[in-house]
Amino acid sequence: MQNPLEEPAYAENAGTLNVQQLQEITGTYPPKPIPEDLLKRNQTLRFIISILLFGAFYYFFISKDVEVITWLAIIVLIHELGHYFAMKIFNYEDLSIFFIPLLGAIAGGSKEKISQKEKAIVLLAGPVPGIVIGVALFFVASHLDNYLMLRLSYAFVLINVLNLLPIYPLDGGQLLKTLFLGSRQIVTTVFIIASVVLLTTYAIANSEWFLLIIPCFLITRMIKERQLHKIRQDLDRQQVDYNKTYGELTDAEYWQIRDVVVTENSAVAKSIHTEEHIVSENENEVIGYVKSVLKNKPVKDLSVTGIVLFLFVWIAAIAVPLLLMTRIWMMI
Repeated sequence: MQNPLEEPAYAENAGTLNVQQLQEITGTYPPKPIPEDLLKRNQTLRFIISILLFGAFYYFFISKDVEVITWLAIIVLIHELGHYFAMKIFNYEDLSIFFIPLLGAIAGGSKEKISQKEKAIVLLAGPVPGIVIGVALFFVASHLDNYLMLRLSYAFVLINVLNLLPIYPLDGGQLLKTLFLGSRQIVTTVFIIASVVLLTTYAIANSEWFLLIIPCFLITRMIKERQLHKIRQDLDRQQVDYNKTYGELTDAEYWQIRDVVVTENSAVAKSIHTEEHIVSENENEVIGYVKSVLKNKPVKDLSVTGIVLFLFVWIAAIAVPLLLMTRIWMMI
């Protein structure tokens, strides 16, 4: 039995240990860093630049009709505002809208804990209002015999119905993943592969080459998911809990996850100090990667009845406008 007055066993070799090794031995770690609110900086400027780039790319690569570009931007913006205000109601933080040239836009936000019901509502809050607006415009245009309004109603309906298709990462694909696939990784992977095949086939068959950006994005995402899966396996072996939010992480868990991330990701390792547990100038990038390792799944709060109700709304939002589209085409 060791005399309590004696120095700890590691003390005699302390001169050969670095700070990180001593922290691992003693179980003491520095405080985890607090993420900087980078998204809040120049958010308005980012939005303006993104929408200008969206318009410029469409003008030079798709159509030089400024009126069409303007209405397209308005329809996409209304769609994203639906997501934006739904997230605001559910107290999301760091809310933003960012246009993506040739593809559309994305409304972003963050929240430590989100329920299955909240996420489903946020996903439907984008396309459903646009479809309602499109259908309303259709009836008004039919009554007034207004050709421009009729075409505008068709654009509202088409863009938002396409977004409800069960293809990832469209809203419809994300909705099904939220309702059914969140806990089954292999099914999710198959679902993403099917989305890649469908989108690639459609893009090639219709010579819509810019749409190939989405399959490339999904393939990149799958590669990243494989890397994250390997990191989580290493953390399981070390018995580090990653099934929590960033706010719930202890100081030790943050630095332990960070160590594994640095080991597995050479790109991250190049931009930070790896020999000691000290906050790097590029720590916000590392924090982002640590957050992607964490599994903060939506809290399952939907009953079978709730799931059926969301499915009914989803199917109705697709079927009802499509029934009207036949009449729209005949009138156009």
